[in-house]
Amino acid sequence: MFYNFLLNEVLASQLGRNYEFWIVAPWVTNFRLANPYYVSFQEVVETKQDSLHLFDVLHQISANGGRIYITVGSDTDYHPSLKLLASRSDRIQVRVLSTLHAKAYVGRYGGLDGSLNLTDGGVNQNAELYTYCHDERSIAQLRQICIQHFEEAVLF
Repeated sequence: MFYNFLLNEVLASQLGRNYEFWIVAPWVTNFRLANPYYVSFQEVVETKQDSLHLFDVLHQISANGGRIYITVGSDTDYHPSLKLLASRSDRIQVRVLSTLHAKAYVGRYGGLDGSLNLTDGGVNQNAELYTYCHDERSIAQLRQICIQHFEEAVLF
């Protein structure tokens, strides 16, 4: 489900029109995206690596003209790779909220909230619980929560 959500949002970012992608999670890493048979990013994400990673997708969204807003926790072990990601595009902003425990991901056509962090364990290994929403009202509500967390957070 997470891969379908990501692919859908990369495609949505190609449409332009003020696209935004919101990430709220204590831990966000540049984990390798598994190569499931039912989802292919090859036609929509440009990468120079042999395998696709999360930050390739986020960078592609920004290259398509979208804006990425990321709110993470205060665990500094995870910050260097996020700083590098943000340095690649002025369309990617990362902030820190020390009390963060929530996890939510929102694009134009869908949103996820629940227990999964954007790490290999959270997406590919652990038994996680999350809710996917695709109706406009639920997406707007979840987006507003992400905006509130982002506004409460501080820059790196």
